[in-house]
Amino acid sequence: MATTMQLGINYVDGDVAYETTPADFIIMDLTNDYLIWSKSLDDLMTHEPTPTELNAAAEIIDPSVAVTVTKCLLMDYSHNVGGSYYTHLVKGMGENKRYPFAFIFDDATATEPQLEAWDTSAHTTTNKHVLGAGTPANSMAKAVCTTTSLPGAGWAGAPIAGASNVLLLNDGNGAIALASNLYANLKIVIPANYSTPAAETFVWTVRYTYL
Repeated sequence: MATTMQLGINYVDGDVAYETTPADFIIMDLTNDYLIWSKSLDDLMTHEPTPTELNAAAEIIDPSVAVTVTKCLLMDYSHNVGGSYYTHLVKGMGENKRYPFAFIFDDATATEPQLEAWDTSAHTTTNKHVLGAGTPANSMAKAVCTTTSLPGAGWAGAPIAGASNVLLLNDGNGAIALASNLYANLKIVIPANYSTPAAETFVWTVRYTYL
C-alpha cells in the first residue's frame, strides 16, 4: 500500500511533539484547509477572512530591514475545535521552536521526504514575488528542518522554491524506514525595501516516493 502523509498544525504549544500530545495538533484537510501569513488578523476568527480583512492585516514593507511576517494561521474548514472558530494561530511559527509543523507518515518511504514551494499545484513555475519572482534563491519562503533539533534563536532557514531549493525533512538522513513524524519550522521573510507589494497564494509540497 502507498505510504501516506498527514500535515499536523500545532495550535497549542510549539515545544510539544505530535507523538507526545497529538491533541495539540490539527490535521489539515489538504483539499479545503489552508495557511494564512499575516500581521494582524485575529488569532481566532469565526469566519473566513475576506480580501478586505486580509489586505488590512498585511505586513508592511520596511525600507530599512527585512520583515518576518508576524503570524501564520490555519484556516480550518474541517474542525470545530474549542467552539466555532475557523482560524487557529500556528504556535511557534518563526520562533526557536521544534514542533509547529508535523509531517506524519504512516509507513516507510523510498526517498527522503522533501519540502518544496511552487506557484501552483502544477509544480512548474516559481514566478510569484513570494517565491523569488523567478529567482528561487531569493524566495521569501524560508524553512528549517527541526526533526532532530531546535532551529536556533534567530534562525534564517533556507529559501524554498522550485525543484532545487528544497528542504530535506529527515535532516539529510535519507528515507524513513518505518512510520515516522518529521518536523519543520516555516516562515515568510520580506526583504528590506522590497519594491512591489503583493497579496499572493502559493503551494507547499512534500515530495517522496514509497516502497
